[in-house]
Amino acid sequence: MSFIERIQCYCREQLEPGSRLVLSLIVTLFIYLIILLDFKLTKFEWHFLVPAFSTFFLLLYYRISDEFKDFKTDQKFFPDRPIPSGRLKLSDLNVLLVVVTVISVIINIIFPHALIEFLLALFFTFCMGKWFFMEKTISSNRLYAFFTHAPVGLFLYWYAEAYLLNQNNVSWSLPEKLSIIGFIVLPGLSWEVLRKTYLPEDEMPGYQIYSTMMGFKGSLAFAAFWVVVTILNNLVMVSLFEGLEGMNIPLLALNLLLLLAILFHGMRPRLKNLKPVAEIYMTLHLFIPLAALTYKAWRQFHV
Repeated sequence: MSFIERIQCYCREQLEPGSRLVLSLIVTLFIYLIILLDFKLTKFEWHFLVPAFSTFFLLLYYRISDEFKDFKTDQKFFPDRPIPSGRLKLSDLNVLLVVVTVISVIINIIFPHALIEFLLALFFTFCMGKWFFMEKTISSNRLYAFFTHAPVGLFLYWYAEAYLLNQNNVSWSLPEKLSIIGFIVLPGLSWEVLRKTYLPEDEMPGYQIYSTMMGFKGSLAFAAFWVVVTILNNLVMVSLFEGLEGMNIPLLALNLLLLLAILFHGMRPRLKNLKPVAEIYMTLHLFIPLAALTYKAWRQFHV
C-alpha cells in the first residue's frame, strides 16, 4: 500500500477525522452563539472557523499520539487494527503529526487573537502524547491517565473562548468561562468511564479498564459521579447566561435519564457496556441547547 492508501485506511478505521471536524465546528459555534446573545452582537462573523479548525487539528494531534502510546497494547489485544496488522507505519503517523502541527501553528500566526492560549493547548497535547514524561507511572494505571489527561478539554476550549472573546472585544468572568467549558467537557468524562466498564465475564485478562480497577459497580458509580457534577455545572451555567434561559429542565431530565440507565445497568445489565447510551446522551446534551441558541440568535438578527 502507498502512503496515501495507508493514511486513508487509518482515517477510515480509527482516526475518523470527519466526526472530529463536526464536533469542533459545533462546539465552537455553541460558544460563539452564547457570546452573540450574551453581548447582543448584531453581526454574525465567520471568524469562529479559526478556533474550530485549530481545535480540530489539536484533537487530531491528541488522537494520533495515542497510537504511539497504545502500540504494545494494540499488538496484544487488538491485532486487527491498522498498525499491529502492518497496514500503517508509525513513521506515517510522525508525518501526520508534523502536518497537523504546522497547519495549526500557521493558522494561529495568521490569526493571532489567542496565540498564547493556543500554544499552551498545543504544549499540553504534546505532553499528553509523551505521558507527561512519566510513562511508567501513568501508563500502568488508567486512573492516573484519566486525571492527567482529562484537563485537555480545559486547554482546548479555553483557547476557543479566548479567541472568540478577544476577536469580538468582549470578556467573561472566570465562572462564566469555566461553566461553558464544563458543559462541553464533563459529559465526555462519564462517556469515557462507561465505554470502558465491562461485566467481569466480558473483561480481557491483562487489559486494564475502569471496571478491572474499581469493580463493575464501582466503575458505574464513578461514571455517575461525573453525571452529578455535570448537573451541578449546568445549573450554574444556565444561571449565568441569559441565552440559555429555559435549559435547566431539558438538561436536568437528560442527565437524570443517564443516571437511571446507569442504575438499571448496574442492577440488571443487558448490554456489554453503556457506550452507545452515553454517545446518544452526549449528542443530545450538546444539540438541545445548540438548537435553542440558534433559534434565539436567528430571532436576534431578524428583529
